[in-house]
Amino acid sequence: MKNKTFNMAKDKCIMCGEETPYDFETHIDMRIGYIEGAGQLCGKCYDRGSDRRHLAIPMHLVKHTPNDAELGAEVRKLYWELND
Repeated sequence: MKNKTFNMAKDKCIMCGEETPYDFETHIDMRIGYIEGAGQLCGKCYDRGSDRRHLAIPMHLVKHTPNDAELGAEVRKLYWELND
């Protein structure tokens, strides 16, 4: 019987999309840089700390907004909703 190697899927960073060193199945208590309710950060994004000037745009908003002008208006609306 041959030895089978199973590669576990790695979690991706929620900020930059890079693969992290953590298997998807690794419990969150055994990780560094996991944010409950958001997901896993890579080492570089975790080291940057919490001073971020990014706005996460839901993918459905991009997919279902018919043109760039309307998308821009929706992004600005989301920005002001989050910063009021």
